[in-house]
Amino acid sequence: MSSSRLKKIYKNLKYKYRLVIYNESTFETEYSLYLSKLNVLLLASTVLVIGMLISISLLLFTSLKYYMPGMGEDALRKQMRDLMQETDDLRRQTKENELWVENIKQVLKGEISANKIQVKDTIKVVTSK
Repeated sequence: MSSSRLKKIYKNLKYKYRLVIYNESTFETEYSLYLSKLNVLLLASTVLVIGMLISISLLLFTSLKYYMPGMGEDALRKQMRDLMQETDDLRRQTKENELWVENIKQVLKGEISANKIQVKDTIKVVTSK
């Protein structure tokens, strides 16, 4: 763009307009304001930026961020991994306890002797996945 065209655009943006608010019943001037296109543009962009900053701060610093896709999932994944690990440990421990109880039942029925029973700590459970 040439400098004369930029000057013309700048002059157009700086040109003052008068905004007048009248009382409809009495036609009295309630409020009068001189504005330019540049002032309105700056005001609109400032309001837009402030609105975006408020929205972003609300999303980042409140619990609203968990409603956005992809946010807060790391903590949920870690919690899910921990719960799955705990579940696997509990299943393994339950299986060991079942084997121990089964051995005790066999001893009480006299199917095997007490010397041949496996100690609970040495029972190894093979889990198939």
